Amino acid sequence: MKYLLFITAVIISLFTACLNPPEYPEEPIILFDSISKTFVKGLPSSDSITFVISFTDGDGDLGASSSDTVPNLFFKDSRTGFINAFQFPNVTPEGNVKDISGTISYVFTPFSCNPGKLIDTFYYTIFIDDRAGHRSNEVTSPVVICDCN
Repeated sequence: MKYLLFITAVIISLFTACLNPPEYPEEPIILFDSISKTFVKGLPSSDSITFVISFTDGDGDLGASSSDTVPNLFFKDSRTGFINAFQFPNVTPEGNVKDISGTISYVFTPFSCNPGKLIDTFYYTIFIDDRAGHRSNEVTSPVVICDCN
């Protein structure tokens, strides 16, 4: 009898867990997950780095719509403050529940160096915007060392 009650409780717990979707804020929240390497060759034979960030968004309005040309993924260079702006595709879920979470992987290349440097170091401050104009928090990549030879 105790075994039957235990199994019933587990089934009910699993069922109710499926009925309660996660609730995230409307503003995207990102976390820095990984970087493929922290040492790269600069121009002219530039390497590439894959950055992976995870995200959550309560209204699921991330990514560009089919006609949208507005950037939504940003990498701010620590050396100059220049913001490299890119676009990732629409990731809005279908259905009534719009809360979404996932990861974005972005391959970044090329890398240039400050004039006169043989070795340059920098990091990126990364953030995203959703289609409603909500800006995420900012995350910082590890320091990247660039061989300028």
